[in-house]
Amino acid sequence: MNKLQQEIKLFHDKLEPILEKVLEQYHKKNTEKIYNTIMKPCKKLIQKCSYKSISDTSCLCSLAYWLYIYGDKELALEICEIAHEVEFSFEFMDWNSGIQNIYGLEIRIARELLGENRRNNIPLNLLEYCFSKKVKKELRYPQVLREDKIADCSSRLLDTELLLALYNMIGLGETGLFTEINRNWEKIEEAINIYIDYLRED
Repeated sequence: MNKLQQEIKLFHDKLEPILEKVLEQYHKKNTEKIYNTIMKPCKKLIQKCSYKSISDTSCLCSLAYWLYIYGDKELALEICEIAHEVEFSFEFMDWNSGIQNIYGLEIRIARELLGENRRNNIPLNLLEYCFSKKVKKELRYPQVLREDKIADCSSRLLDTELLLALYNMIGLGETGLFTEINRNWEKIEEAINIYIDYLRED
């Protein structure tokens, strides 16, 4: 086993007890939506979670957000914090759904739960990613709300579009790195709460 494989195994070994805790907490609440958003991703990640796999890390990020949406901030924070132990690759082709959105979630939860400001925890490669032309061009207000995409999507895709909007607003917006987002934060915060309330419904 080479060094990278050992690091991937170590990351998975540390993540597994958190995932087991999530499964234990949610097994009695097992509606179809809970199964799809919490149970199924947990089972998948227990089987395999490489921090070098975009599929695995996107699944991990989604799980953290759904835990936050359902009000389980402590569990969501545990997942966010484990992300500090490895160096993820941030892919521009998958910028809407990648692991980069987990850092803003941690910033938000740490503020809400602990009264802490964790904006100084943003890794250097994420800063470089955030300041890239593509990301700065896409992250504008009101486009960050994704209202056009939400209005045009089918009911089957609505949850996905709302989640992607939360990735933009929380995942990147909470970093405080984008002046236009900061200027419109009150309206963005309002939208975040509306989207979360909708996603929480069965």
